[in-house]
This record gives sequence, C-alpha cells and structure tokens, in this order.
Amino acid sequence: MLNEATLARPLNANTIKQNNEMGRLFTSGNYTFLFCLISIPYIIGLFEPLMDSDAAHHADIALHMYLNNDFVNLIDQGKDYLDKPHMLFWLSAISYHIFGVTGFAYKFPSFLFSIGAVWATYKCGKILYNREVGRLAALILASAQAFILGCMDVRMDALLTANIILAIWQLLESVTAKKWYNTVLAALFMAMAFSTKGMVGIVMPGIAIICYLLYRRDFKQLFHPRWIITVVCLAIFIIPVLYCYYLQYDLHPEKEIRGMTKISGIKFILWGQNIERLEGINWGKSKIDYSFYFHTMLWAFLPWSLIAYYATGNRLTQLTRSKFSYEPGREGLTIATIVLIFILISLSHFQLPQYLNILFPLFAILSAARLIDLHRQPNLKAIKIVAHIQTWLAILLSVFAIALCTWAFPVTNIPVAIVTLALLIALGSYVIKRKHTTAFIVTTTVLMSAFLNMLLNGTFYPEILRYQGGSNLAVEAKKLSIPTAETYIYNVKSFVFDFYTAALHPLISLDDIKNKTVKKEYILTDAKGLDSLRNAGIPVTIAAQGDQFHVTTLTFKFINPATRKDALSQLYLLKVDH
Repeated sequence: MLNEATLARPLNANTIKQNNEMGRLFTSGNYTFLFCLISIPYIIGLFEPLMDSDAAHHADIALHMYLNNDFVNLIDQGKDYLDKPHMLFWLSAISYHIFGVTGFAYKFPSFLFSIGAVWATYKCGKILYNREVGRLAALILASAQAFILGCMDVRMDALLTANIILAIWQLLESVTAKKWYNTVLAALFMAMAFSTKGMVGIVMPGIAIICYLLYRRDFKQLFHPRWIITVVCLAIFIIPVLYCYYLQYDLHPEKEIRGMTKISGIKFILWGQNIERLEGINWGKSKIDYSFYFHTMLWAFLPWSLIAYYATGNRLTQLTRSKFSYEPGREGLTIATIVLIFILISLSHFQLPQYLNILFPLFAILSAARLIDLHRQPNLKAIKIVAHIQTWLAILLSVFAIALCTWAFPVTNIPVAIVTLALLIALGSYVIKRKHTTAFIVTTTVLMSAFLNMLLNGTFYPEILRYQGGSNLAVEAKKLSIPTAETYIYNVKSFVFDFYTAALHPLISLDDIKNKTVKKEYILTDAKGLDSLRNAGIPVTIAAQGDQFHVTTLTFKFINPATRKDALSQLYLLKVDH
C-alpha cells in the first residue's frame, strides 16, 4: 500500500523543513508501486490485435523481410517502399523469428526501447537536476497518454523517441563523466534513431547538447575533440542503412516511386525525407496550422499536459528575468530544445500528432523539475491551483472513461473490471481528501492515468477491434483452411488480413480476374468489390463475411450503440466458382 505519510504530508513548518532536508517526494517503495500500477496497461496493450493503420502496415513490411529473408529491400504490397528506413522493420522481423508472427512479436521491440526511454529520462533528469527530478520525470513519461498509446499502436515513434533520449543521455554523460564509451554510445543511439526515421534522429540530440553547453557558457566543450569521434562513429554506424538504400535505389535508377525515377536512396534518407515532410512535398501539402501541436499536446501528454504548459511558461519567465544568463541549479537543454523543435514541426506543411512524441521526455523533465521545486520550496498558492486543476481533470476523465466503458462498450472482462474498480476507489479516495501537496498532485495524476489506460487497453480497444473485418476474416480463413497462395485482395486494403494470415496476398484488378491471369480461388473484397464482380458476371460464393469499421477514424455514429450498425460496412472472403 501507498505510504500516506509520505504521499500527502500537510504543509506545516516541520514538514517544509523536513522536505528541504530530505528533498524526497516519495520513498523508493512508493515509486515502485506507482510504476507497477502504470505498467499494467502496457502489458495488456502488448497482447491487443494490431490496428489496420500504420501499425499493421509496418508489420507487413517486416513480414516481407521475414518471409523472404530479405533484410535489404523494403517492400510494401509488392512495391518498393522508400519513405522510412529499416530499424523498426529489422527489429520486428527478428522478433518474428523468435516469437512467431504475432502482434506481441511486432510490439515487443518498441516496448523494450520504451523502457529504455524511461530509464534514460531518469538519468537525464538526474544529470540536469538531481535524482528526485529524474525519478519523477521517468514516472511522468511512463504515464503520458500518447507514450502509452505508442506501445499499443506501434509505429516508428516509440523507437525514435527512445533512441533520441538515449542519445541525449549519453551526450550528457560524455560532457560530464567524460568517458570515451559514452561518446561511442551516443553515436550508436543517434545512428539507431536515424535508422528509424531519418535525420531528425541526429539533429535533435545535436540541438540538445549544443543548447546545454551554450546555456552553461561551456564553449571549450563545444569544440572538444571527442565530437570528432562521435561523428566518425556515427558515420560508421549508419552505413548499413545507407548501403541498403544504395542497393535498392541507387543501383536501380529505373525504379519509379510516386512518379519519380532516378532516385538516390542515400540522398533521400540523408536530406530529402525530412525536408519533403516539412515542405509537404509528395506528402499532401496543406495550409500550416501553427496551433496544431499546442492543442495536440492537450490530449497527447495527458494527464500532465497542463502541468507541462505551466512548467514551460515558468521556465521561460525565469530565463527572461535572468536575461538568459546561467543560474546554478538550472539548465537550458530542455526548454531550448522544446522551443526549437516545437517551432520547426509547427512550421511543417505535413503535420501528424505523433511528431510531438520525441519531445515528451524533455517535457517530463521540465515538469518534474517544476514540481520538485514546489515540493522543496512550497508555493502554497501555486500548489493549490495545480491541485485543483488536476482534481477536476481526474473527475472529468473518470466520468468520460466510465461512460465510454459502460454505455458505449461495457466492460466484460472480469479481471479488468476488478483492477479498474480498485483504481477508481483509490483515485476517488485521493480526490476526496483534496490535500494540497505536491505528493497529492503526482499520486492523483498517476492514478488517473492508470485508471484511464486500464479501461482503454483492457476494454475500449479490444471492443472496437472486434469490428476490424480484416483480422476477423483472417481467423475465419484459418478455420476454413483457405490456402494463402490462392487468395487475393481486390478493391480494398487490409494490412491486418495479411498479417494475421502470415502471408502477403497480391492486390489484383478486375481485368486480372476477367482475364484469368492468375489462379484465383479466394478473393478478399468489400461490398463495392462484390457488386462489381457480380456485375462482371464472375461467379462467386461468400465463404465468410464480417463487420468492418476503420477503427483509427472513430465517429460518434460508431461509438453510439444505437447507431453503430449503420456505421459499419462489410468485408467478404469470396470463393471463385469455376
């Protein structure tokens, strides 16, 4: 059980004195307990089916590697895939070899790296401030909404975020501990970040360490010879990805990608990939929404987002008052890197919510530093305001989650119901006490995150994924012993059907079917595809069918049980009659 004396001490003179002497927000046992609570949604999420979005799409590219034992070429539904480099696909394909082709196998590498991100956040917080800030920062990151989601709906971002903060940690170690291996490890993690999503994996750690040294006026470190070693090691470590791009594209100028030929894969990944996204070239250029990441942060960093805004504003105010001069016990790495990267992605013509994830460890450190400041030098007014805000946020999110998982998608899993009820009781007891301490703020916020994500990963996502037709028909195809070699996909995309049948089914056109250019026994299609086949006079029998909804684009019509049926379409697994 949580130690109440530790978690919610009243703000009297003796306690303030003790806090200043001890400097500890929680005991190690309290931290362990809170980490264990927040780990439950992560573990549940590892075993949830993949969503038919980028997650299943990336899992299928790794599946091609696995099935063909081809770790050089990135192939997406029979076509060359240029957009992102190899790291996620390599790790997932290796995981398939160990665990088999399962959702767990695809997610597990990103989950392990996310643990590394939490650890690196702790180490960075400890170096930049102290051990207590580091521990709290790690807890904040682990309980941030989009960070948890990134381990359930796995894309590139969990791996990228982890390697960036791991690289920043090693760069900080290299200028503080001054060990040679920190320099090499920093280069390795930057190379892995680059091999995940391009130059941002190198640029952001570079910005971070430069900002750290500039704030401290440590100009000698800026030009230290160790950076030569970093650059050389980095160049060596990215060779595997560059060589793969060279083999797939530079040696084959005849290949056409998005209407382009004579593509240099090396030039693309070193320069073109991130620049094209910033400029919106080939990615659907749209009008820049300068506020996009400000309002995205509100949900993505829940339940800490308002605290992060407060901590950021407070730090900017401190810097302005000090005229940006160095103050002992302060640092410039987090705030400067956040501002610079925030501006950069806000100016992009191609904006996605997950681009914000790479800043989460730094927001966590900045937020933790502010909360520990409030703990050690209590500002009663500020603590009271933050406590009130987090209390009402806990109430609103709890009401929302309860409504979602009673009215829309009722809880049917008994263990999930027991754990969530226990969390709700614990959260309710803290909300009722309303003690204005930093420990109360942190405990309430972590309990809120654990409760919300327990319901999401334990009930909400499993329920909506029941309406993912591709994965359901993959199960039916296995039951019916339908041969994957004779199954094709027409007029629809279903990455999860490929993944859960552990086979990459070719896409075919109506002309292919009419001309009998391939041996077609079974076809996966939608209602329009079925109608077009019948109108073309092609005899088919429905072998299996299932409800279909694109679960990544939720609508109220789908969420509402009374109108859900009207929001669904159908997927069909057809047998071609000869």
